[in-house]
Amino acid sequence: MAVRPYSLLAGVSLGLSVFLAAGVIEASAETHSARPEQVSAIQAYQVPARRSAQISRQGAAAPLSSLFQSMSGSQSRVLREMGSTSTIMNNDIAEAVEAYYSNPKAKLIWVDGKRPTAKAVQAISLLRQAGDWGLSASDYTVATSFETVSQSSPDYTKALAAFEASLSDKFLMFLQDNYRGRIDPNQLSNYYDFKRKQVDLKAALNQLSASSDLMQVVDRLMPSNPKFAQLAAELRWLRTSGQAGDSAANIDKIIVALEEIRWLPQEFPDRYVFINQPAYMAYYYDKSELALSMKAVIGQQDHQTNFFDASIKTVEFNPDWGVPQSIIRNEMLPHLKRDPSYLDREGYKVSVKGKPMSSARVDWAQPLENISVVQPPGPDNALGQVKILFPNSHDIYMHDTPARGKFAAQDRMFSHGCVRLENPRAMAAAVLQTSVEFVDQQIAGGDKKAMPVPEEVPVYVSYFTAWPTADGVIHYFDDIYGRDVQTLAAISATSSSRTQS
Repeated sequence: MAVRPYSLLAGVSLGLSVFLAAGVIEASAETHSARPEQVSAIQAYQVPARRSAQISRQGAAAPLSSLFQSMSGSQSRVLREMGSTSTIMNNDIAEAVEAYYSNPKAKLIWVDGKRPTAKAVQAISLLRQAGDWGLSASDYTVATSFETVSQSSPDYTKALAAFEASLSDKFLMFLQDNYRGRIDPNQLSNYYDFKRKQVDLKAALNQLSASSDLMQVVDRLMPSNPKFAQLAAELRWLRTSGQAGDSAANIDKIIVALEEIRWLPQEFPDRYVFINQPAYMAYYYDKSELALSMKAVIGQQDHQTNFFDASIKTVEFNPDWGVPQSIIRNEMLPHLKRDPSYLDREGYKVSVKGKPMSSARVDWAQPLENISVVQPPGPDNALGQVKILFPNSHDIYMHDTPARGKFAAQDRMFSHGCVRLENPRAMAAAVLQTSVEFVDQQIAGGDKKAMPVPEEVPVYVSYFTAWPTADGVIHYFDDIYGRDVQTLAAISATSSSRTQS
């Protein structure tokens, strides 16, 4: 793990407008060369479909005076030329652009009929600075062929129309990328599980048209989490500091982190639990301040913990453990072949089609679906004495463990996917909004007991190899599951698709 104090960059504002006002130096677009292990990921990731936007000017035969009452003749000519432009866009953006410009009452957003407007200059400036927020400025290159065409030429109006369409395309893409990220994480592997955020692109175009200040639109779609601003500031520092060593690798980690934070809610709530797998740590935040942190054990390489978000709903005291079929098959059956009474001796309860039975009498050759194995509550239970549940399709939860020695290891990948906590009683007390003493009392009773939390607590089971923590330091961690490589490859594939005409 490498760290660098964040204090050198303290005071950087969350808002893009502040970055622009401070005169941030434009960073060149980052590039990611495909390493050999990335190739399959690049081929597997399915980039968004792209097509030519087909703008059909509705009511084009009506008199100009009624169609464009508030527009000059030059503006109406540019709008008419929009119908003959051929700009390749992502399918969802093309639909929004077509809907906007096909409306008879549509107004130009970026040109006044003769030249680009001040709004267009502001937009271009923002797009050129996309690298400052972990994006690739080359993804948002706008066609400016009008610069090389004489204003007296018939082609000048066509060039302005192409510029108008291109800037609408690229700026919508910029807004969408900032809001939800460039790639769909659910396509990377089954280890990602997010409901992808959506941008109302048609509404965004209308807002861009009506607003005199682009920042009113941009700031609504930028991540407002302070962590995002800290990561972005770190990225600038790495690119301009001239530091050697791990700078290039850390830049990649920051770029991935900025992408990943866009998959999460735009702003974190006041209370939440945050688990960072590469750090092997779990944190509890209250009133947006770090209130509790502890070591965590996560999934082995072949039982990786997923990256998703959910809500904590229940704390279970003295839980029993229903052994998953995969563990029965892969870990218990080899013991049972040598010692049929193994489960009886270890205190497990076995039933076949609901009928309790000694493990020594079970026909283990029958379908395992017929057999259930449960470890009763107790201090030796695999889940320990506390289980914190946040319902999800991966059957992942936080829990206690009798294997306390695992927390002393530096690399804590020992579980089958669930998250073991170093101090589960403190975490249970936090989410229940009670005391550790109260939790101790519930456990001392010995009975299995489920207690709903008074207020659901969001939990982010995350995977960040770069993350700013409450100590004011950007921490860097190993890519323990190799997921950053996949993400960078998908980003590269997406950028490549955007340059194809």
